[in-house]
Amino acid sequence: MTLSKTDIDALKPGEWVTDDVIDFYFKYLKRKYFPESKKYVYLPVTLTNLLTERALDSSPGYLKELASDANALDVKSQILGQPRSIRVAFLPIFGDGHWSLLVYRNQKNKLPEFLHFNSHLNSTREYHTQCARTALINLLYVFRQNDPSMVISKESYKLVIKNCPQQTNGNDCGIFVCMYAYVLSSRLAKKEAKSRASSMQDIIKRISHVSFNSPELHRSEQQLSFSQKNPNKDHPEREELLWKVKDKDVVLPDDMRARITNTIYHESNLPNSRTKHVVTSRL
Repeated sequence: MTLSKTDIDALKPGEWVTDDVIDFYFKYLKRKYFPESKKYVYLPVTLTNLLTERALDSSPGYLKELASDANALDVKSQILGQPRSIRVAFLPIFGDGHWSLLVYRNQKNKLPEFLHFNSHLNSTREYHTQCARTALINLLYVFRQNDPSMVISKESYKLVIKNCPQQTNGNDCGIFVCMYAYVLSSRLAKKEAKSRASSMQDIIKRISHVSFNSPELHRSEQQLSFSQKNPNKDHPEREELLWKVKDKDVVLPDDMRARITNTIYHESNLPNSRTKHVVTSRL
């Protein structure tokens, strides 16, 4: 993607971050943490704007048009085509001059959960919560159009307003969205790596239990190995800690701006990079 001088300048302290910068950073998080995984997706701003701005209408013709428009914006990445494979989706939400982050969390044997991280709760809670609710319902409508076996109703999801670090000015909301996404993405990637390592250890332990000296011993050891409780399995309270962003987790806004700026320059100088920067300012 191409970033303009206007985009780069918007990362200076006191400036409003642009849509393209948020899109760039979300694509970077995807490449860095989940390059091959279809379980973790980052929706572009154009798509989340569509979901936020469209009216809530469940009539068949309207839903067909909504899904068609959403899929057209998703033609390159094809994020929406297989909704059941998505475990986590990050949605940057914009409305009334403010950014917030909505996270879709698809849980096994539980209702899908939407977590809303808003860095300016005191003044924007009511309006931005409605923006998030509109986006999530329209996203679920698109999911159902793409996969008719999915059941969508008011009782088929949960929206959670998260207590999270708050901005202290009127221009850092987009930076906070990037920061929330960074904190959560890095945690999820660590959990995935730990889970893969744990699975490999379990396989090695099971193989080590196999005995070729006694068929009966072999059977009993196999039974013991496969029936043992997995000590590495996450407890619910540990899982919930993944989704809490506290003050101690914060990257300070100006530091986050510098981090994103450095990432842009680094990524654009890589061989075969798809990112270009500092082109002529937009009119």
